[in-house]
Amino acid sequence: MRKEYDEQLCREFPNLYKNRFGSMAETCMCWGFDCDDGWFQLIYDLSKKLEAEILKQPEEGRQCFRASQVKEKFGGLRFYMDSQTDEMSGFIREAEDKSEETCEVCGAPGKIRVHHRWYYCSCEEHEKGGLNEMEF
Repeated sequence: MRKEYDEQLCREFPNLYKNRFGSMAETCMCWGFDCDDGWFQLIYDLSKKLEAEILKQPEEGRQCFRASQVKEKFGGLRFYMDSQTDEMSGFIREAEDKSEETCEVCGAPGKIRVHHRWYYCSCEEHEKGGLNEMEF
């Protein structure tokens, strides 16, 4: 994901992404958002919901609710947290499901495709070049 999007997510959702620049021993967020720009809006919308839920928690317990990894796997978004409520889990499942119908490159409607055993989600426009057009 491009640097501007990464910075925006960290700025607007400081509780959720507090460990964004933590060490490898603490979090996989040290590698950033490991997906392409087409999922930015999905991640933004999810982050907004999760940040609101974090703020509902008792102040002394909020540090437990941190993103630990955000990535693409098998063509879909995977969003992991150190801890989560049932409501947070539902929001995450919803975003992960939606990612499997959203082009990771541009955000247009897409579907899961396979290119040389690599699964990815793309629209028709980004399907032809397969992984050559995607920045990994």
